[in-house]
Amino acid sequence: MGFTCLLRQRRLICTLLFVFIAAIGIYWSHINQQVLLHEKQLLVSELATAQARVIERRLERSLSATRILALEVRQQGGIIKDFEGFADAVLVSTGGVANLQLAPDGVIAQIHPLAGNEKAIGHNLLLDDKRNAEARAAIRERRLTLAGPFELIQGGVAIIGRNPVFIEQAGEERFWGFVSALIYLDDILAVTELETLAQREYGYQLSRIHPDTGALSIVASAGVIDLKPSHTSQLNVPNATWMLKISHAPDGTALWEGLGYGVSVLVAVLISLAVNTLLAQPEKLRRIVAQKTAELQTLAFHDALTGLANRRLLYEHLEQTLHQSARQPLRAALLYLDLDDFKRINDLMGHDVGDRVLQQVAQRLSEALRNMDIVARLGGDEFAVLLQGLDQQACAQQAGLVANKLITVIEKPLSLEGKTFTISASIGITLMPVDGDSVDALLRNADMAMYEAKRSGGKRSGFFDKRLQEQALAKIVLDDELAVAIREQQFVLHYQPIYGLESREVISYEALVRWNHPTAGLVYPDHFISQAEASDHIRGIGYWVVREACGFIQANLQRSGHSPRVAINLSPRQFMDPQLSANIQHILHDTAVEARYLELEVTESSLMDNLDSAIETLTALRAMGMVIAIDDFGTGYSSLSMLKQLPVDKLKIDRSFVKDMDTDRSDQRIARALIFMAHTLQLTVVAEGIETGEQEKLLQRYGCDSGQGYLFSKPMPVEKLEQGVAEDKT
Repeated sequence: MGFTCLLRQRRLICTLLFVFIAAIGIYWSHINQQVLLHEKQLLVSELATAQARVIERRLERSLSATRILALEVRQQGGIIKDFEGFADAVLVSTGGVANLQLAPDGVIAQIHPLAGNEKAIGHNLLLDDKRNAEARAAIRERRLTLAGPFELIQGGVAIIGRNPVFIEQAGEERFWGFVSALIYLDDILAVTELETLAQREYGYQLSRIHPDTGALSIVASAGVIDLKPSHTSQLNVPNATWMLKISHAPDGTALWEGLGYGVSVLVAVLISLAVNTLLAQPEKLRRIVAQKTAELQTLAFHDALTGLANRRLLYEHLEQTLHQSARQPLRAALLYLDLDDFKRINDLMGHDVGDRVLQQVAQRLSEALRNMDIVARLGGDEFAVLLQGLDQQACAQQAGLVANKLITVIEKPLSLEGKTFTISASIGITLMPVDGDSVDALLRNADMAMYEAKRSGGKRSGFFDKRLQEQALAKIVLDDELAVAIREQQFVLHYQPIYGLESREVISYEALVRWNHPTAGLVYPDHFISQAEASDHIRGIGYWVVREACGFIQANLQRSGHSPRVAINLSPRQFMDPQLSANIQHILHDTAVEARYLELEVTESSLMDNLDSAIETLTALRAMGMVIAIDDFGTGYSSLSMLKQLPVDKLKIDRSFVKDMDTDRSDQRIARALIFMAHTLQLTVVAEGIETGEQEKLLQRYGCDSGQGYLFSKPMPVEKLEQGVAEDKT
């Protein structure tokens, strides 16, 4: 508090000091020349000391850049990934440094800024530098050294602070190189008042005693210095002794009486200004520290792209709100927002446009909300809004209205790069404190509500409820059980025969996976396949099915010398596996089964995501000798032109077109058209889900090659397969 008061009273202190010194000068103006010289000696001493300290502070602050850079080199193991960005930040924070240099093993490799300093790149400080003794001394003594002033290769006169860096390797410290800060001599003198003093008949000389030779060299000077009064102040700088000498020409004795009053006033002014400058330094430093602290806080608590609060700041606000709600009735809501299909914008327009979209969305959110509400960007295309001060009775209604308002605001057309497009958002809502007693719980529950809204079609909002949590927990349990089922091989295959519609003979089987759950019994695929697909367990299950089917084929071959072909469904995720062909080839080799006994069924949706890649994969599989079929044909969005490009052998008509064929003429026309189209492309046709004789007759009439369904046989385990096929044929 006393220091702050002193700063506030700085002007009063300087005014009083001026009055005091002026009065002393006027009072003693009649004394002899010795008294005058004595007074002037004091003044010169103070000026020399003050300017010496100014130079020391400037050098210390500028040279601190080498310590910061050396610390970063040690922490990064000798490699600064973004040297330009880091060096730029250091230059801004320290000031007074012309450029920063990295010299691994003593050879200058990087300079920032580089412009105008290109000639210094490759300069070896330890071999071809005239002052390499100072560099070697720095390594030997492991301390910062100050070299110069001297003419630079790239031009100009400067001093260079060289800081040796040692990095620990294999348990011992090794010399890595130098980090250097180049400081132009003119920049150092610019922060002093030496030029101003020179204009007032003061002389100054800044000199340096060379650390090796002991010779005195003049760094800078102005005016006449061999006069009295004069004063020499020593500067504390690394590895050398610098001295600042200031002198002033004595006034004539005859003029003293007439000029005494004026000189007294002048001295008072100069001292007051000097004191004012000294007193102002802590205040200036405080402002700089406050400014840098504010900048760091902004970086730490705000998103760099949008300027919104970041996840860390949102956490703090949520914790504060939860804490307040525990002490007093308080209702708030957390809105978790995710842009729908934002990846499409990045893929089509590029990430720069995507970033600008995020900035516009952030601006729209901020403008649509109250000042007391908190808007944060959590990362990617996810945002969060903390609504505070909601009504106790209408909290949910108010939160829902705000969410719908934000969806409407975001939907407004955007114009970027000469194109106009529209985006939408899905929002999950949690109410505080009823939907969570911790920040993580609130965010997790809001995230679940948001994904539920997205699954419902997007462009909508939804509230969290316990059902979502139960579903999430159920998925976690199911995911864990699937992992155990794969490890313990709890799956079994049931085989459904596929019959030739003309011959009524079994021509192949379709392998269908079942889960022999230890407590739930036999579980059908519709209860676990979607979760297996989402968690990537589907690959493990898929390759198990291939291996098990090959074992079934091998058993048939050993028993009777022949085996019908077995059709296996490939999931979309397994079909995208880069190792699909290699893994199947490995299984065929292990089981000694020829590829011609396998038929792989791929859905339309698996093919449409990346047609070129799909064609390449199908070509490789077909080249191995396997039959390729498109499963559930007619339910996707494939075109005839796309179908012509695909290397496939069969089309399987989806059961949705077969089940009502005997009564629905539209399904009849669709089935007939699909069969005709497939035969035109020389593809075999299989109809799924045949359950009545009428359906079979219609399909035979249309020329369908084969079919499967409950009319012929249900899927059966292998031990019942032969008996079941015999009974169904009867």
